[in-house]
Amino acid sequence: MDPMLERIYGFIGGILWRAVLWTLILTAIAVSLLTAVLPLLPSVNTSLTAEIQSRTGFEAEILEIAGEMEGFRPRLTLVGVSITDGEDEQEVVFQAERLQVTLNPWRSLLQRQLIFSEVRASDVFIPARLDNTASGILVPIDPSVFATEIERLALNNMRVSLLREYSEAEAALDLVVEVDLRRSGSTREIQLRARGDGGLSLSMTGIGIGNPLDLSQFSGELNGRLVAEDVGAVSAFLGLGVEGSSDLFFWTEAKGGEAQTTFQASGEVLPSTAKPGSNPAAFSLEGLVTSSRQTHWLNVVESAIELNATQLEFSGLHLGVRNNEWEVVVNDVDLATTAALVIDSGLVPEKFVSPLENAELTGRVGALSVIGSFDKASDFRVSANFENIQARAHGAIPGVQGLTGTLALNGGIGRVEIDSDDFSLAIPTQFTSPLQLGRVTGLAGFVFTSNALRITSGRVVADADDFKASALITGHVPIASTTGEGARLNVVLGSDAASTQRVLEFTPKTIDSDAYQWMQSSLGTGEARRFGFVLRGGIRKRDAPLRSIQISAEADLDAVIMRPELPLAERVLGHVSIDNALVTFDIDSATVGSLAVSSGLVQVGKVLETRLLTAHATIEGDLPKAVNHVAALPYLPVRVSQVLSDLTTSGGVMGHLALSVPIKGARRIPDVSTRVLIRDGSLDFAGLPIELNKLAGGFVYEYPTGITEGAIDGFFLGRPLTLDLDLANSSLGLNQSNLSVKTQVLLGRPEITHLLGRSIPGELLVGETEVDIAFQAGDGVAVQITSDLGGLAVGLPEPFAKAAQDPSSMNIDLAISESLSATINYADVMAAKVSRDAAQAWRAAVSIGSENEPRLTPNSAEGTVNVSGQLAEIDALAWSQLAGTLSGSADFVGPSVIWRDVSTDALRFGDTALGAFRSSGRYQAKNTSFQVASDYLSANIDFDAREPLLNVQFDRLNLSALPQIDAGRIMSGESEVAAGAWPMTTVSVASLILSEKDLGSLSFGAQSSEQEVRLFGFEGMVDGVNFEPGTEIIWDRSTASTRTSIDLTLADATNALTLLDAKSVVDFSTGTIKGELGWDGAPINWAPSKLSGNVELQLSSGSFLPIPSQATDPLRFIGVFNLAGLVQRANVNQLFDPGLTFDRARGDFSLNKGKVGVNEFSIRNGGGSLTLGGDFSMQTEEIDAELVVTLPLVDNIPWVAALAGGLPIAAGAYLASKVFEDQMTRLSSGVYSVSGPIASPAVKFMRVFDASLSTSKSKKTSDDQSVEGSSESERR
Repeated sequence: MDPMLERIYGFIGGILWRAVLWTLILTAIAVSLLTAVLPLLPSVNTSLTAEIQSRTGFEAEILEIAGEMEGFRPRLTLVGVSITDGEDEQEVVFQAERLQVTLNPWRSLLQRQLIFSEVRASDVFIPARLDNTASGILVPIDPSVFATEIERLALNNMRVSLLREYSEAEAALDLVVEVDLRRSGSTREIQLRARGDGGLSLSMTGIGIGNPLDLSQFSGELNGRLVAEDVGAVSAFLGLGVEGSSDLFFWTEAKGGEAQTTFQASGEVLPSTAKPGSNPAAFSLEGLVTSSRQTHWLNVVESAIELNATQLEFSGLHLGVRNNEWEVVVNDVDLATTAALVIDSGLVPEKFVSPLENAELTGRVGALSVIGSFDKASDFRVSANFENIQARAHGAIPGVQGLTGTLALNGGIGRVEIDSDDFSLAIPTQFTSPLQLGRVTGLAGFVFTSNALRITSGRVVADADDFKASALITGHVPIASTTGEGARLNVVLGSDAASTQRVLEFTPKTIDSDAYQWMQSSLGTGEARRFGFVLRGGIRKRDAPLRSIQISAEADLDAVIMRPELPLAERVLGHVSIDNALVTFDIDSATVGSLAVSSGLVQVGKVLETRLLTAHATIEGDLPKAVNHVAALPYLPVRVSQVLSDLTTSGGVMGHLALSVPIKGARRIPDVSTRVLIRDGSLDFAGLPIELNKLAGGFVYEYPTGITEGAIDGFFLGRPLTLDLDLANSSLGLNQSNLSVKTQVLLGRPEITHLLGRSIPGELLVGETEVDIAFQAGDGVAVQITSDLGGLAVGLPEPFAKAAQDPSSMNIDLAISESLSATINYADVMAAKVSRDAAQAWRAAVSIGSENEPRLTPNSAEGTVNVSGQLAEIDALAWSQLAGTLSGSADFVGPSVIWRDVSTDALRFGDTALGAFRSSGRYQAKNTSFQVASDYLSANIDFDAREPLLNVQFDRLNLSALPQIDAGRIMSGESEVAAGAWPMTTVSVASLILSEKDLGSLSFGAQSSEQEVRLFGFEGMVDGVNFEPGTEIIWDRSTASTRTSIDLTLADATNALTLLDAKSVVDFSTGTIKGELGWDGAPINWAPSKLSGNVELQLSSGSFLPIPSQATDPLRFIGVFNLAGLVQRANVNQLFDPGLTFDRARGDFSLNKGKVGVNEFSIRNGGGSLTLGGDFSMQTEEIDAELVVTLPLVDNIPWVAALAGGLPIAAGAYLASKVFEDQMTRLSSGVYSVSGPIASPAVKFMRVFDASLSTSKSKKTSDDQSVEGSSESERR
């Protein structure tokens, strides 16, 4: 039966029986005398109270007694009944305002005891005391007989005060009870109602046979409801400290000494220990209570608890009482929800809240059974099975995941069995990460004592995919230690094979923090055989002095990182052991790169307060790998590492290494000593054509000193040499030197060609010379190269040339640290300085000449060579020939070069002296831009080799000041300058000066190939002649000839051809010259007598003048076309204007190497027209031609006729002249022959009325001229 209902029944029974008890005590005395003394009852009050006191020991008081007969049944009425305990300060034991008892005499006689038919009481007060175990109400007499014998018991307005002691205080719970118990034959009916503090109310009805207040003697039904609106009042009385409300319905069926009660309960509860502001927990329960004489079970069928949005639902909760034992059985409990509810409820002591929260419990308990004894609280038995328990580790509290198994505990002795498929164990104080153990089965016994938990005979087997192990575990865990004693464990674990990762996982971090970190970071993947792990002692950090940890394994590792900065060791075989803080790795074999380690010993531990990694090994292998590994060591100075990294080597090496490296502390400076032997080695320097081979020898390397001693013999380009590695034999100014190399080598043109990486012409270097080389590396790098170049002839242009027998010093000093600086000196004609800063920005300065020093400042342009200086003489032809000889790949891009005011007193081009020159400019990324200046020119030249494109801009070009240049040789192609293809070139002359006269400007383009040179795109005006874009000059290299197209526009005679003084023989307003000409030779080789081709000439609005006697050759050539003299010789000058003016002059000429064919040359003016055709020889200056003179009669005849015959005849004549214009022109023309010297030709009249030339060279007739070329005045 439910303990709560049991207590309700006890409570009801105690109240009823105590009320009836005192009623029966009072009436039992009086019944025997009832019949005789009934009328005398008021007078026997004193005797009755005395009788009650003598029989009970309590003091009694009855204010009034009355009696009457109800038929044959006597009825006794007592008023103001009060019974007190005189020994306890007159404590009230029973009070009743009115008590009425009716006796059943017949049954009393038959059963020989008092049988009451009815008992009624009103305004009853009974104080009931509970013992401190709250097990029930203390009732001295079992009153069940009254419940079975009395036909009716009615208690009205009965006040019950339940009392309970708490140390020095006392708690009370006041109830008001109404009871009506009836018996009809064997059937009993009961109605009970009670009200109490805190809104407590109880209502119950029942019917059945037997005693309804003792379910073991009752067969029937009981139904009721118990409500507590304020659980706090009842809780305070019971000492539970709970607030809230509850509501309980119950339905009980009893039969044959057994009872079943179905109940439903709901409500809200909040423990008084909950934090302020906590919410109450809502609950609902449905279940069944079964009760027999010796056994009582409360079975919860459905239940739900909700708190702060966390809801827990469970079934299968069973609470049982059997004989003197109690038992709790719980099925399927979710730990996460349960833990959250327990924490939120406030029932858990504060010191356990944080660990419980941090544990984050999950999993399920499938069945939990706890059995205890009422007599002995420590005598209990526990059995449980659990599944997939997870608890997060926190602080020193271990954590588990995937824990499945069973637990059995009997008294203080227990056993746990584990059967988990995927189990992991986290022990933060020992291991940095959980131990993943896979499938785990195990059995361990344990014993609880008064102050400790002792683990005995623990056996565990773990079977993961890559790991199988067995372990024995014992331990001692203090529960309530006052001495500060900690837990102790003894663990022995073994595995036939395990991965390296497993070994590292089972390595406690408490061995030694630095040794532990080294193992975790250094031991790579691999396998371990015969792995053993032993832990003895305390597991707390402070227990280290009392703890012993040993690990042993045979290792086959893929890689071991001794230190991050050291070379990686691979395929390592050996034995690893850990003895507390000392890690020892005995290596049987390993490889470092391609180097083989035949034996070695590595230890990590503490030596004289310093934690060290020490290693001893014998290494043998390839030289390249050894050099690479050494270069990668961070202990080396940066420059030494760079030097080693720049080496390409081959051959074999053997070394004996001793290494000691601190593994803790800011400065981890190692102590290294290595003796190295090299055999049949070779060596190349990256970026330098330095190759050493057949190297053999040895050296000693000590850190931090460096290579302290040694010598290596070898060959360089077939020449023997010795590398002196003695650190004390050289000093190049370094503060610290770790590597020193000193040697001497014999160099000639083949070796220098090899070093420079490009072919050197044989005449440039002849012979060989000894060169001393010293090299040091440490806190920087220093190189010194010196030679007097004796025995070596240098074939550079002057002043850099030298003979073999003449000594000429050469010094190269190179210093490299965070920056680089180099100084180069050659004889006394060239000096250079080069620097490169830490950001790899470099600068260089070169000075040429004996009196200049290279100027290199931080302001010098980055990545640029600055050239300055002055030479007495420079042969441009020699340097250009050298440049052509040394020209490299088209892809080669040299450094940027800037030169400022580089000058020479005498620039020569072979045998041609060009005078003094100065230049400033820049070369950058195949783009050259510079200025040149001399007495006769100033120019800016840009050359882009990527296009390629050459742009030459003359600010001025003084043709009169040009030195004597063999232009013919240059343009003929005999020189190297003219040979080959030139880049696309544009040329412009801003100011072309001749005879101190600025003739104007000119620009054109030039295009060159192996076959021809083409000048095109002429623009500009020179001496009044405007070059049109159609002008073009082509030099055909294959035929050594030139052809040209000319398209020239002439300004007026005042401004055009002023150098020829053309205005003295011809005057004009505008003119054009067009034609196609050619000649043998280069463009500069032209002469009038070499020309061939056709030329057309047009002039407008001018006049021809007589040629003066002092005329130059060009003027005399123009005189061929000056018709003014011919007109005078033809004796027709009176028909033309003086000076032979013209509106237009037009000519068509053919030239053939000194012969001029005048196809037609004509002029037209208002007085008529002249047309000349024939041949002219430039060699003989003789002419053979015809001159056609045409008079303007067409216009004159009408006017003559008008004067003669009047206007009608004039009109007819004008009409006739227009209709027959051509015929009239022929009638007004005359033909003259012109022959003889051009200066004084013979002009003879030949025929009249003919306007055409008879010469076959004429292309057009004079008729065409008169029609097509008539001027505005003629048409008028």
